[in-house]
Amino acid sequence: MTESHPSPPPSAAVAAFLRGLDRRARLLALVQSGDAQAAPRALDAAARVFASEAGQWPIAQWPRQYWRLLLSTPSMRQTGAVTAGPLPGIARLPAQVRAALLLHLVAALDEADAAAALGIEVDAYQLRIRDALPRDALGQPDLDVWRAWRAAAQRALDALPETAAAAPAPAPSTAQPDQGADAARHRRRMRWLWLGVAACAFALLASFFLHQRGRELLDSWRNHVQVEPLPPAVAPKARFDPADPALHPDRALLAEPGTLQLARQLPLLAWLATEAADALPPPPLAPAFPDTASAAAVDPLAGSDLSERIRAWDRLSPSQRAQQRGALEEWQALPAEEQALLGRLAARFAALPSAEQLALRERYASLSFDAHRGWHLGPRLGRDWPRIGALFAYVEPGEREALLRLLRAASAEELDTLARLAQITPPEARAALRRELLAQAPAQRAAWLQARLQQ
Repeated sequence: MTESHPSPPPSAAVAAFLRGLDRRARLLALVQSGDAQAAPRALDAAARVFASEAGQWPIAQWPRQYWRLLLSTPSMRQTGAVTAGPLPGIARLPAQVRAALLLHLVAALDEADAAAALGIEVDAYQLRIRDALPRDALGQPDLDVWRAWRAAAQRALDALPETAAAAPAPAPSTAQPDQGADAARHRRRMRWLWLGVAACAFALLASFFLHQRGRELLDSWRNHVQVEPLPPAVAPKARFDPADPALHPDRALLAEPGTLQLARQLPLLAWLATEAADALPPPPLAPAFPDTASAAAVDPLAGSDLSERIRAWDRLSPSQRAQQRGALEEWQALPAEEQALLGRLAARFAALPSAEQLALRERYASLSFDAHRGWHLGPRLGRDWPRIGALFAYVEPGEREALLRLLRAASAEELDTLARLAQITPPEARAALRRELLAQAPAQRAAWLQARLQQ
């Protein structure tokens, strides 16, 4: 059984490789040797050895092996400095430092391949690169010189003329056919084959365009466009009119000016119902603030014409409109019996002389802020709010509606228990108490409150 050896690469691959780095190799050999006659001889010798030994290396290692062979020739290892050539600044460096620098700037090798081509470690190669650079005033490598050398190397490469690199073929072998010649013949045959296919396609296309029938088919296809008139336009069912009162976002609010007026007086009326009802005259025969002209004398928005009220509403500032929307929401949240009670109370308050109305308004205005907030909830909760407000003054937005329903449905005994809990519950435990309170069923809420009070 004989030992198998890797087959040598085709000569075409070796020739393509050498042709790809021809200009870099010529520039490196010229600068490293400093001799225009010795450089071509070194290139020729390195190419012949590489062509005969390329089969023993993977293609990925070809660059480092080629540069190793080139730098091992005698003319590349001279120790004296060279002052002539296309890169005089690099040529004046010592031979070993010059070779390390050229492998990076001209051969474009990375540090690992360049160190392998020189037969040294990567750290030693990096040290040679640093030694090649002059120092600036701070003793650091001068990077401006490095950039100048890189630019000069690129200009020198661009200035070199293109030449056909002669890639020496390996020694003749009777066991292997001339694969490069076969590949060249195959490429020539394929070129002729594709040329024949293109000629046939062109002839077919030309016969189609030149024939009379072909031109007629093309003309009929190009001119076949169906044209039909559009149907008459249908009149729209409606058109947008920004001045249309029906489209106003606050139309429902403005359609009931009496209700809006009652909503704006809600905290005052709730206070009057609880604290000053005896100061009001008996109820009149007419209903309070009907949604007609009876409210117009109090509120400029309560005119008889909806369009006029909308125009007056739009003249208000955004904060004023938001305040009145909030007042209407508070009014609508009241139970129906409290709305009816406050409506009757508003008529009695409107029957008072102006001086007495002003006196009652001043008494209400002298109340504390917390008391004012409680009367926004109606007469019943407003009366108990000073006692229970500590528990419910600051709640999560998602709990507000549920807590209001719970408080309005609570009995007097349950409100008394909540008032006692408000006095003994620390601020940090109030949120947990509210969550547990909401979790109780209505039938069990009174017993739970008593049990919580006993803890």
